[in-house]
Amino acid sequence: MLFAPGSPELQIYREYARRLGHTVPLPEVFVRTLEALSETYDGFFLDSYGVLNRAEELIPGAAEGVKWLKDHGKKVMVVTNNAALAEEDNVELLRSIGIPLDPGEVVCSGSLLARERKNLGIDGPVFFMGLPSARKYLQDADLESTDNPAETRVVVMASSRGYRMRRIAEAQRILHQPGSLLVVLNPDAIAPRPGGVMARVSGVTARSLARETGCQVALLGKPFGEIYDLALERIGLPRERVVALGDTLATDILGARNAGIDCGLVLTGVTPPQRAEQEIQSWKIWPQWLVPNLQPPRETVVREVD
Repeated sequence: MLFAPGSPELQIYREYARRLGHTVPLPEVFVRTLEALSETYDGFFLDSYGVLNRAEELIPGAAEGVKWLKDHGKKVMVVTNNAALAEEDNVELLRSIGIPLDPGEVVCSGSLLARERKNLGIDGPVFFMGLPSARKYLQDADLESTDNPAETRVVVMASSRGYRMRRIAEAQRILHQPGSLLVVLNPDAIAPRPGGVMARVSGVTARSLARETGCQVALLGKPFGEIYDLALERIGLPRERVVALGDTLATDILGARNAGIDCGLVLTGVTPPQRAEQEIQSWKIWPQWLVPNLQPPRETVVREVD
């Protein structure tokens, strides 16, 4: 993860590492292919951005890898912080670029809103920031939204897209009130885009709002443990039979290690292959495995000779 010194992305991910603590160092991090991992695990938690796709761009080998896993009887669950879209729309996005998913095979951080609403003390309408698709998370949580800043002290941010600067100003007005709460459904600071671009996402916007207003903040999604609890419920396997594959040390790997789930750092997204070992040592976040990509093994075709 290459960030400029002092950049908000770097500070956000360093803060996550401080909050959860550095992972226990491993004596050695081994390189593993998808085929080798399939010999040990029955279930696969796959990150989306950086492992399967870069927005609407398919990462080479990802579609074939998912198909190979499912053809070999493995359970696959995409575990993503992409709360810009409802879970069913995440499925459709990935299916549209060739990832063979069935309904229910995406667990998104946005779904944690329904689970955590009572714990967060949210009662009454909320001010929503995000794309229309993500309003499904409000519906599932039985929450109404309001566009009147005077009617709420809770802002729910699903993404950094889908609204203008005026809406950010309205959110600031709400969050300046005593006892206000900012609920962030995607804690990510960056996400891979087509062409190798790394785009700032809602974690950066949320950090700016929190610093400007002093509000309370609730972060739902990786690297925090609730999403892994939900994913384990959905996949129906014990955690020791599951491996989590992701491309970001400070979210995917940190979160899985703290949840007691084996994990592999996939080198097709945020963490470049040539810097993987250096980044692991620098962040002090150790995965069990390094996974170059999701390419499945090549099938050997045997032809009979007359």
